[in-house]
Amino acid sequence: MKKKLISLFLIGAMTTGMVAGCGSGNSNADAGNNASSDNAAVEGTEAAADGTESTFNGTYSNKQVILGESSETSGDITPFWANGASDYDAFKLVTGMAPIDKDQTGKWIENPAVLDNLEVTDNEDGSRTYTVKIKDGLKFSDGSDINADDYLLTYMLRCNEMVTDLEASNLTDSTVQYVKGYDAYLNGESDTFEGLHLIDDKTFSVTIDAQFMPYYYGQALISNEPESMDLWLPEDVTLEDTENGVKFSDNFTSEYIGDKVQAARYDYNICSGPYMFTSYDENSYAYTLTKNPNFPGNFEGQTANIETVIVKYTPQDTMMDQLKTGAVDILYQVADGDQIEQGLDMVEEGNFNYLSYGRAGYGMISLKCNQGPTQFKEVRHAMAYLLDRVTFAQTFTGGHGTVVSGPYGTQQWMAEEYAEELDGLNSYTYSLDSAVKELEDGGWVYNEDGSDYSGSGIRYKKLDDGTYMPLVIEWFSSENNSVSDLLVTSLQQNPDVEAAGMKINQTVGTFTDLLTYYYDNSTENPYQMFNLASGFGNPYDVAFQYEPGSSNNTNALEGEEGQKLYDLALAMNHTEEGDDEAYAKAWFDFIADWNDELPEIPLYSNDYHDFFTSKLHDFEEDGYNWDATNAILYANME
Repeated sequence: MKKKLISLFLIGAMTTGMVAGCGSGNSNADAGNNASSDNAAVEGTEAAADGTESTFNGTYSNKQVILGESSETSGDITPFWANGASDYDAFKLVTGMAPIDKDQTGKWIENPAVLDNLEVTDNEDGSRTYTVKIKDGLKFSDGSDINADDYLLTYMLRCNEMVTDLEASNLTDSTVQYVKGYDAYLNGESDTFEGLHLIDDKTFSVTIDAQFMPYYYGQALISNEPESMDLWLPEDVTLEDTENGVKFSDNFTSEYIGDKVQAARYDYNICSGPYMFTSYDENSYAYTLTKNPNFPGNFEGQTANIETVIVKYTPQDTMMDQLKTGAVDILYQVADGDQIEQGLDMVEEGNFNYLSYGRAGYGMISLKCNQGPTQFKEVRHAMAYLLDRVTFAQTFTGGHGTVVSGPYGTQQWMAEEYAEELDGLNSYTYSLDSAVKELEDGGWVYNEDGSDYSGSGIRYKKLDDGTYMPLVIEWFSSENNSVSDLLVTSLQQNPDVEAAGMKINQTVGTFTDLLTYYYDNSTENPYQMFNLASGFGNPYDVAFQYEPGSSNNTNALEGEEGQKLYDLALAMNHTEEGDDEAYAKAWFDFIADWNDELPEIPLYSNDYHDFFTSKLHDFEEDGYNWDATNAILYANME
């Protein structure tokens, strides 16, 4: 299988590898010209100029490195409210000590820095219980002990209605949703979480519901990091074990914990990762993170070399100048073709190096499928036909990317395995005639007064209640975004859009505002269209992003169509661990149905480039198993 061949290549090409994703691999959103998190193997990494191997014979200062991000930071470092890509990169640097980690090839393994013992029990009802004992002496950044209840807090917080009452909209990840008793606990039907047990100060257990077994990615389901009880909750709020599972003490209410939770949200000062949160500068959109003296090391025992990491927003129009002048040391996952060419010129001139690698992700137009014209599949199809995606991808990436037919990156092993079948999916080749036919087939055949469409102006569709809906789509885009600028000329102002009887209105705002609307699945949301990008994690576990009724289902695809897509996504996960052939087939079945439903319009999957000062050594990443937040742990600065 190609997956195994790629993994062998990665071992030879790199010295390190690790996680990209939200604990269990949820994808994160970014502004559309940079990646977020991220699920699959990447074919390779190359270095220019002198490469990235350390040949420096002088002295490392290792005082500071500045990581430049092309999407805005918000100051909301925890991913539970906004979940922007740049904020999440900072969050990954300050969280760690998961009992299960990933090695260089993406394989999930036990973490000897954290784990004292792991027992796995297959139960008679088909569920599986993981009993985890952590090592003595583990400490948070403030010196407080890390205990079993800190690990269970990660699960408990992420699906508790009390925390949701505090406007946290992105708490749940798929790791939590697989735990037995999740639905009852989430919906408030039970105050105990059945699948969790607190055994003693250093031991806890997690039981995965039988309906989710088998699971292709195995032990990844217990890869969550600890969250400090002292940070998030008042001192007298505790976790208690009962015969029915774990529960909070009776004083756990949204009113009582609210102030503490909101303080932790913006001042995340008790950390478990290689770095700890120090400050956020809202004027420069920059996080300052300093080395955590209590971090025991990753699965290889590696602790940070560099004392301070600054994660800073670098607008696209100034990023290369900032790198050239030393305002940033690393530009991470550059996607824009013009910027890539400028960066390669700088490398040629000297004093800078670069890495390039295929992206496990894509840029897309995300559509709401529960309201407005985009709730109708024919409209989504028509929009795809009215955008020349091949030209768009080539223009934006400068030849460093391509078009895909679904939510995947061209370097993912499943895409390579099913390349021929992917080529057979609907590519939505540019065609005004095809767009018009889709709209006519979908009932967009009226004028505003209910008469037959005259052939010009806005089309209307007669709804079940007898009213007529105009074919007007409201688009919210983020400011200073080259993808948005290109969409204006290639789609919004495309004369064929008007000729088809469609109109697209653009509203421009901050990326933080975009995320607010993007995660709003209500029918009162004024916007149906967003352009942004998403990376895919390892595991490539997207099921709960398509679960009907879930807050994670940002497309809000419901009904029989939504249920089918969700079931196909679950079928991927249900593949037996190690059965790569069956998994790849299940993956393609999901992609094929997604390609027809088209809840998002893929724009590009591109090659990423990292550009960095030649003073930086030992910095190696593939953007997927091992991204910049992992690579910095091993890096050194002159």
